[in-house]
This record gives sequence, C-alpha cells and structure tokens, in this order.
Amino acid sequence: MTQGFRTVKRAKKLGAAVVQSAAADRLSAVQLSAEQSNLRTRIMEFIRDSLSKYKSDSGTSMFVIQGDAGTGKSVILNSLFNEIQRSSKNSEDVLKGTSNYLVVNHPEMLKLYLNISKRFAYISRSSLERPTSLINKLQKEKTVADVVIVDEAHLLATSKDAFKRFYGQNHLQDLMSLAKVLVVVYDEKQALRTGCFWDEDTNNGATLKSFYNQVPEIQRGWYRLKQQFRVAAPPDVLQWIDDISVKGAIPKYPSENGNFDFRVWDDCGAMYEALRQLDDQYGQCRVLATYDFPYRLDGKDYFVTCGDNFKVRWDRYTPRSVLPWSERPDTIDEVGSVYTIQGFDLNYAGVILGRSIGYDAANDCIKLRPEMYDDHAGFTKKKNIEDAQVVQKRIIMNSLNVLLTRGVKGLYVYAWDDQLRERLTKSRQ
Repeated sequence: MTQGFRTVKRAKKLGAAVVQSAAADRLSAVQLSAEQSNLRTRIMEFIRDSLSKYKSDSGTSMFVIQGDAGTGKSVILNSLFNEIQRSSKNSEDVLKGTSNYLVVNHPEMLKLYLNISKRFAYISRSSLERPTSLINKLQKEKTVADVVIVDEAHLLATSKDAFKRFYGQNHLQDLMSLAKVLVVVYDEKQALRTGCFWDEDTNNGATLKSFYNQVPEIQRGWYRLKQQFRVAAPPDVLQWIDDISVKGAIPKYPSENGNFDFRVWDDCGAMYEALRQLDDQYGQCRVLATYDFPYRLDGKDYFVTCGDNFKVRWDRYTPRSVLPWSERPDTIDEVGSVYTIQGFDLNYAGVILGRSIGYDAANDCIKLRPEMYDDHAGFTKKKNIEDAQVVQKRIIMNSLNVLLTRGVKGLYVYAWDDQLRERLTKSRQ
C-alpha cells in the first residue's frame, strides 16, 4: 500500500457480449435441498387448491415463506415460478392459461430475474415487474392476476410514494386486492427504509402478520426456513454476526473458523489489498460499507474514506448494466452499499462499519449514531412511523445484518470508529 490516499482508477471493461451470470447460475441451476423441494411441492399444491376454489368474493389466498438472509428463499421462488409458468401451458392443469407475475422492489434483483428469464422458455419479460408497475397496470386494466409471487417482501412500500408513482398506502394491501393467490417471501431484518418499514414488534410501519391474519385461516399458510446456505461459516461465526447485528453486543471472537476465513482488521487499506488479491483468485470479492459516507445521485463520484490509506469511490449508478454489481469485474474498484448487494452473494465480503456505529464503553456494546447515517431518503418522515429514533436504529442494524451475511467463503470486518475497532480487535486475544 502506497503512502497517502489511494484512489483506485483501474477498471476492467465488460464486453458487450458477456451475459453469463454466476448469480443467475446459482438461482436457476441449483439443486434444491429436501426441505426446499418439499416446500415447493407444498406451495404448488396450495396454489392449485386455492385457484380451484377461488370465487370473486373469497378474497386472496396467501402463503408466506419467512427466512433469514442466505436460507435459500429466492432459490425456491425461482424454481417455483418456473414450474407455475410451465404448468400454465398444460391443458390438464388448473393453472392452464393463468396470468402470473413475479415482483421484486429491488432494481438489481429484477435485473437478475430478467437475466434468468432468458434461459427459460416459460418465463417472459412481461411476467417480471416492480410492485408499483404491476399494481398500476392491473388497476388500469381492472383485472386480477391469478398468482403473484413477491420476492423480498420486506422491501414493499408501507406508505404512499407519489414520487415513484405509488398512490396507495401499502404495496401488499393493494396486491391482496389484485391477486387470487399471493406467495410472499419475507425477512423483517432486511427492512431498510422508513417508507418500506416492516416490523412485527412495534407500531411502526406495517406488520406482515396483520395482513396475513386478514386472510381466512383455510386460505393461508406460513413456513419458516432455517438452514443457512449462503454463509459456509461455523456456528461461532454465525453467532458473531447475530450478536453484533441483531443484539448490538460485542461478540466473542470466533475460535474456529474451519474453511471460512473470518478476520477483524485494524487497517482498512490492508483489508482492501487482501480482497483485491482474493478477487484475482476467486472473483466476486468486494468491499461493502454501511451508508455512513456522503453519496448523491447527481452523476458525480463520492468516496468512502477510512484512515490514511483508504479512499475508494461508492458504487456508481449504472441502470443499463446487464450484470448485477456484485459480478461486474470493475466493481472491485468501488465500495458497495446495502442497496447494491442485498439479495446477492460474494465469495469474500469486506465490511466497513461506518460512522453511525460506535462503541459504548460503559455498557460494552454497540452505540448507534443515527445522525451520522447518510441515507437521508431512508429516514424520510412518514405518518405511520410513531417512534422515528427506534426505527432509525433498527434500519442501521438491519443494514449491518445484510452486509455481514453476504460472504460465502469469508468475511472481513473493519470499524471506522477508533474505540470500536480497538475493542473488536482485542476480542480475539
């Protein structure tokens, strides 16, 4: 590492013909586990039974798949949707001729699904939508979809957003009136904005249970996935992640990492250099950071700065890119945000705990500073947020949990706060 700031300028250019996606490969070609396969069968039976019994006054049927990050929720959805669309072409099936959609309120995830759709004859571009687009389309056409599958339902809007042309009060509420059957994938620990805030423990935002309980008992189902597939880490590393990002505690340093490479770094520049070398070896090794450094969508570059030897730009807004951010070779020269990486895997993730995450020495725990969190749009005041401070802290913790659960082979951690960095480093002694 050279002295002074290092602003990375090297960029590998992606050829126009390159469309191969590792994320798409994993999502479309992975072998389902016994639990996942059984769940897919159960939901297909639920869908067929619900459609066969549907009447205009019976309301929607709803099946919820709940699971933490990395438990294979999207893998099941992709397989499920392909099966639904294949069955819609079968003259002997109740799904014959049905109108079905997969929606996700995440541009990078939609980009991934669009890539996958090119591999399957049964999935058309028109069946993949953002929730606002689908709601507006169905309302305009005054029609009801047969099956709507919602990935990342914790990103659904829980309040009006006229700027994004959503004029309802809740995405899920509208979808319940526009679909005969809803299949919803959900993890409340991944809610990241006040305008899309889901929480089962407070009166802030919305609760999925409140909508689920509106559905007659015979028309609903709920299943919780527990097995971790993404992070191939031993239990003590998973416990470290849970302690710091859910409980806010100072975790005990993992004693045995096995084949999983876990490290807390006291030099961000050195961590970055190590990740660059790993990226040359494995690919998909990236630096991520909590949203604690200035960033604006004005076409300019903004930088994440830590210590005296790390200055790397935030990820650039590239809506026309075919591949997701995590797979583009040039993004080793960038720092990814929670919005960039949510829903995706990395081989190695280097996570910067930014300015909003400090250390409470008196209580030996994490100290959150929402005033330092730079995602101002994420903290926009909403009428259904009763306790803004509670929500802001939960959002910071949720974003931290998302970032820490991206690495498949390894997790590197650096804390911007001097006291927290020292305390986490000492925990390994």
